Amino acid sequence: MTFIVDDLLYSVTIVPFPFILTQIKNHTLKEMYPLEKISDQLKENRLLFEFGEITAQEYQEKNNELLERREIAEKILEEIQNTEINILPLQGLLK
Repeated sequence: MTFIVDDLLYSVTIVPFPFILTQIKNHTLKEMYPLEKISDQLKENRLLFEFGEITAQEYQEKNNELLERREIAEKILEEIQNTEINILPLQGLLK
């Protein structure tokens, strides 16, 4: 976590505090809801069911849980991509 803050501080000369908090929040949400990993878990769950290693009920419960997580992950990713990043909101004052 400290590496993220260090990278942000060194890459931009003037970094507003809200920008740093936004970046930390976005990174944390991506780590909590990794879309690719959730999709892989859905595939794995389906294979386990098809090979008879889990019951239909276990499959359905896990599948519903993973579909909910994937929906949340997609919404988070969309929100992060639509967020406008304004690194230097005080740029006009620096002239």
